[in-house]
Amino acid sequence: MNAPATAATRQAPRLLIGGQALVALGSTRITNDTDYLVSDLSSPADFLHDEAANVDYINANGHQFFAAVWKAEAGNRSGVATPQSLLELKAFSFVQHCLNRKFQKADDAEFDIKFLVRTFGLTSVKLVAKFVTAGQLSEIKKVIASVH
Repeated sequence: MNAPATAATRQAPRLLIGGQALVALGSTRITNDTDYLVSDLSSPADFLHDEAANVDYINANGHQFFAAVWKAEAGNRSGVATPQSLLELKAFSFVQHCLNRKFQKADDAEFDIKFLVRTFGLTSVKLVAKFVTAGQLSEIKKVIASVH
């Protein structure tokens, strides 16, 4: 469910995710929007958008996978999700974009996965495996393995 971001959303604790987080970690991929993982308890929506600021808020309160990532990031005060959580999020988005036939976005997610694996020595996903099918997980593993 998509919804407009509210004041509560904008003020909720948040972590930078998406392309801007990857740029902060050294990626060369260009993106024009900003994505944050939040836990906005005032909204059941999984995606909230601030059109004026071009900011997307991915709400942990709206989806079990995002809640699992939020929980994994408990204690992270850096403002940017960890490389492992970014890998989990990118793997999930890779699957979703493939399912929705948004292949350019799937290609972007694949680029991001490869950057994270190559740069941070990541070798596997953990959380996302509980939220995708065996076939989808196999495709994620192929992308990861293609780097090594």
